Amino acid sequence: MPYENENTCENIAQTVAKIMEKQPMPSPIDAELLTRDLGSPLLVAVPPGHTVQDMTRALRETQSIIKPFMRKGTAKLADLASLIGWGLRFKASNSVLYALNAEAGPSLTCIADYHCEGAATYDDFGDALARHGQHRASYTFPVSKQWERWKAASGVPMTGIEMGVFLEDNILDVIDPPLSLTSPGIAGAEATEAEHRLIDIARRLEGSYGNAAQLLGMAKSFTVNETADYTVAHNSTTGEATVQIKSEHMDANGQPIRVPKLFLIAIPVFEGGPAYRLPVRFQYRKAGQTVKFFLTLHDPKFARDHAFDEAVQLAKAETGMPLFIGQPEA
Repeated sequence: MPYENENTCENIAQTVAKIMEKQPMPSPIDAELLTRDLGSPLLVAVPPGHTVQDMTRALRETQSIIKPFMRKGTAKLADLASLIGWGLRFKASNSVLYALNAEAGPSLTCIADYHCEGAATYDDFGDALARHGQHRASYTFPVSKQWERWKAASGVPMTGIEMGVFLEDNILDVIDPPLSLTSPGIAGAEATEAEHRLIDIARRLEGSYGNAAQLLGMAKSFTVNETADYTVAHNSTTGEATVQIKSEHMDANGQPIRVPKLFLIAIPVFEGGPAYRLPVRFQYRKAGQTVKFFLTLHDPKFARDHAFDEAVQLAKAETGMPLFIGQPEA
């Protein structure tokens, strides 16, 4: 643009500076820039002096007002079906599942934007297969209330009254053993694989399975005797024990209580999951005039691992995603 120099004493630098000050201000950023591809930086010259500034971050923040720049965050889901549904909604060819059977709480994580399959290759633009892995969903398997109660009581010494109260409160979890478990010599051939395992447990522990009515009767007999003198006799042939209670509240000629060495409960491992038949060992230790009783779950880890494996395999089958056992990269 024309410039008339009124001060003939100016040098060239002073003249150029005045010319630049009179240049028009840059036009506002066009709205179309808000949706432009940001694969490369956005550079804007800002007066005075047309200083070059990187406006990429500012533009991305502005774009995020309209919509997020990228998907990120972790959804905390309340059941397995929701995690499967989330995975189906957002999955891509590179989505994966991670499962961890931790003692503190088994968990399943879906990563929608996981690294693409293949070896890393690097060029001037980095690894073309790398992804952020920031769009996730996780589900922590909640153990059932029944599982918590029986696990908390397992192996803990109880008085006769405590044991009786516990059995009465949880008697609905106790089930009658099938015929294949009570008469394995007759019906053993008809038993399922799971029942054969229970039969084997009874044989190795040299015991037999009691039924719910027997347990309930035993529980009631113990709870009505607040102070009692226990006499214990063991039958090595049947695996049963008899506990004679002598108390001021009972007749000395009362029938002895038959105590099974084993009984079965059917409880879910996880909330909303299928019920598992678990053998419970009934044990006792006599000390002076008292007896301590123990209700001990036999190998509960087997049921928990089985329930976990079934759940994560279901998620794998329903989503069609690869499954890895462990923890993903932080």
